[in-house]
Amino acid sequence: MLNNVQLRSQSRFQPYLPVFCIALLSLAILFLPAYFSSGKALNFISQVCIASVFALSFNMLLGQTGMLSFGHAVYSGLGGFVAIHAMNKISESGLNLPLSLVPLIGGLAGALFGSFFGWISTKKSGITFSMISLGIGELVFASALMFPGFFGGEGGISANRVSGEAFFGITFGPQIEVSYLIILWTIVAVLSMYFIQKTPLGKLAEAVRDNPERLAFIGFDPRWVRFLMFVLSSFFAGIAGALSAINFEIVTAENLSAVRSGTVLLFTYIGGVSFFLGPVVGAVLGVFMSVFLSELTPAWQLYMGILFIFIVVKAPQGLSGLAFNFSCGFQRAQTQASVQNFILRCGVNVVLAGMFSCGIILIIEMLYHLRFQAGDAQILRSFGLELNPHNLFSWVVVVLLFGVSVSLIAWRKTKQRGRR
Repeated sequence: MLNNVQLRSQSRFQPYLPVFCIALLSLAILFLPAYFSSGKALNFISQVCIASVFALSFNMLLGQTGMLSFGHAVYSGLGGFVAIHAMNKISESGLNLPLSLVPLIGGLAGALFGSFFGWISTKKSGITFSMISLGIGELVFASALMFPGFFGGEGGISANRVSGEAFFGITFGPQIEVSYLIILWTIVAVLSMYFIQKTPLGKLAEAVRDNPERLAFIGFDPRWVRFLMFVLSSFFAGIAGALSAINFEIVTAENLSAVRSGTVLLFTYIGGVSFFLGPVVGAVLGVFMSVFLSELTPAWQLYMGILFIFIVVKAPQGLSGLAFNFSCGFQRAQTQASVQNFILRCGVNVVLAGMFSCGIILIIEMLYHLRFQAGDAQILRSFGLELNPHNLFSWVVVVLLFGVSVSLIAWRKTKQRGRR
């Protein structure tokens, strides 16, 4: 009886859980710049916020409406270019506008271009829409080098965010002021996207994703729903592009490239497309790997690819889905009075996954040191060990660690199947 009451209370408060998480994250991120005030930490926080807005805008298409776009960077990049031109107009005293409102200009520019290209691409759905979005992305990227007056050619367009009149004494010269500007716009954008998801339009978008034919039968045009969601997604992507322009003070053709579109796809899918805050998790992990892990190893992009393959094969719901399944399993263990067994199983899984990961990492790093390093730099110092790629014993240790982990994982799976 008590367990049923607990489950009913949990289900009653579950719809408010995302709001609570967003509020908690907002409070945490507002205090982060005060404690991590170094330039590198502030730049990391700013990049995480920008990537989060960009990934959430992409998930409005992929996770909410079921539209896989391969050219979402177009609207972020074009919003960034319009924002950087607006910043130059402000510095030339030709535009009386505070810098804090430049992200709104970028968002409106993204929505404008999204309306134009979305009118073409949203006529179709599924793989056809994906191919059209890829073609539009390549078209705009090629145009960036053909129209240097607007795109600045290969060097891009740069600006000075400090120019212009101070806004309430804030010049946005110090990085901490820029970080707080990006944080505030991130909170506004995240809350807006969350409440859009709860509107009738958001529910219709989910219906388009699940069964567009049934939606058409009840009198709604799926094409118009896709178009409106596309415009809204482009608006928030434009905000992300404008925030990036303010943070880096430069926008180049790379902001429009397919690489950037693929990056946001990786971030979103790794975090989890089925959960609202899933793309935020992917953005944090992706920016961490690109900023910090890239300083430790040149193979960080390979690790990103391996992680993406693992998520696609073993955890289609992403890292957020893994966390959700863990919490559900823990709740079931509580109701069945088997918490200790559940924790023990999770501990064994963590140890085996750690051994397997260490084996793969050591093999990859030794191959990279063998191929790209010379002399003493070839010696790999990791996990308290010194491994030489030219030493047979080092390879035996690494392969043995990998083989033992694979054998234990296979034995455990076989044992579990036998119990069933």
